[in-house]
Amino acid sequence: MDGNTGTIQRALAQPLRPLGVTVGVLLVVATLAAIASTPWQTYASMGAVIIQLAAAVVMGLIGVGLAYISWAADA
Repeated sequence: MDGNTGTIQRALAQPLRPLGVTVGVLLVVATLAAIASTPWQTYASMGAVIIQLAAAVVMGLIGVGLAYISWAADA
């Protein structure tokens, strides 16, 4: 029972940890949705496609970083 109490106390000590992980995962899912929407078939210029794909990759990296930092912050 002491293990559960320690977990609850850690969760209460870091109330934004679940929010950080959730937002990070949401950004990764949004990245996958942006790439799955095949922008190269809907835009006339390849410049717009490259910008959208680059932005999606950056968004995914930010999401992974945020989720990792939120999850790993155990102090």
